[in-house]
Amino acid sequence: MSALIETRKLDLWAGERQLVRELSWRVHAGERWCLIGRNAVGKSSLLRALAGLPVAGRAGEVIWLQRDQGDWPAAEAACFRAWMPQQPADRFALPVHRLLDLSVVQPDGAGQQGIDLAQLDIAELGDRVLTRLSGGERQRVAIAQAAVQGAPLLLLDEPIAFQDPAHQGLVARWAADWVTRRPGRALVMSSHDMHWVARAATHVLALLGEGRWRAGPVAEVLQSEPLREIFNCEWVSAAGSWLPA
Repeated sequence: MSALIETRKLDLWAGERQLVRELSWRVHAGERWCLIGRNAVGKSSLLRALAGLPVAGRAGEVIWLQRDQGDWPAAEAACFRAWMPQQPADRFALPVHRLLDLSVVQPDGAGQQGIDLAQLDIAELGDRVLTRLSGGERQRVAIAQAAVQGAPLLLLDEPIAFQDPAHQGLVARWAADWVTRRPGRALVMSSHDMHWVARAATHVLALLGEGRWRAGPVAEVLQSEPLREIFNCEWVSAAGSWLPA
């Protein structure tokens, strides 16, 4: 099966500090990947590189559907991948429904079919102005904004950073449903919450610092020894979840 997105010996730097070294990695349809690692290890920079956005230093290849990322015209790229930053910047006081209308890219309505507003608990926010939403509300609207773009690949940077526990579970359920509802979709997300990662992901890509990385199924990476190496602290298993000791 061909990958939706693939990296080949991808290197990323922040100044003279190497974030990723020779990352060779694939994401296939139906998979939900979570990026994990300590603060400032390079998760956001990697998501930006996967989305085709500028990063400070980069070498190697990113391949979308067996075609080099740099060969995609902007309009085609917008139909293939959608990216959500950690904190959306709102320049205009638009109503939520207008923002979502403007975010649809696919002319056949694929984006509108790809999102259930009630599923993200934003159905009642349609007439609210973006600048008057809470942090959690705005973040869920941003997830919907990425989904209605109609792209099969979603790249979400910290999609639960501002969510209360109930909405964290809601986003995890939405992610699983979004990938399985239509064939050919995949998610790449970042998170610091290992309990949520265990619920939301099928696979994990961990950045360990100094360019090192580890990738595999979630049950393989979320174990005490790998987690100790990733976060430089001890971990204990409690009721099927992993907690820092």
